[in-house]
Amino acid sequence: MKLATILAGALLVCVMACPLAHAAADPVTLTTYLHDPAWTKRFDTMFGKTPKPGWLNSATQSEAVPVTMGGKPYTVLLACKQHDCANHQLVVLFDATTIYGLRFETTDNSPKETLTWLNIGGGPESIDGKTILYAAITGSLFNHPAMFAFPASK
Repeated sequence: MKLATILAGALLVCVMACPLAHAAADPVTLTTYLHDPAWTKRFDTMFGKTPKPGWLNSATQSEAVPVTMGGKPYTVLLACKQHDCANHQLVVLFDATTIYGLRFETTDNSPKETLTWLNIGGGPESIDGKTILYAAITGSLFNHPAMFAFPASK
């Protein structure tokens, strides 16, 4: 009887712990970061006078991808309009203090792309940052993440 009680208790602990273990393994996405009010403020500020896309609230999102720019670690997040990812995307590149973005818009099978660069200045983000952001839009970053480790300039 005592062994049965111990086994039942152990089973209960396993059942209760399994959802927690699964929750810890959830992918890190844009929504994950948007739960942090300080990060959300930086994200909102990145847009400046450019309106945030309305579809962001129900966007399809990729997992975070680590990259290196100027020898420093950054994170890349991609979100796209649900059921229309090929035509409406937003990608962000950020570290602990800076955040850059690219809003991509097009129409099915059109050769015309509208690129709206967000918070891009004259630093390393103006070349390597744009390369990383556009590579996320095209899928190249997700297919070849090791290729996006830009060392510090000499």
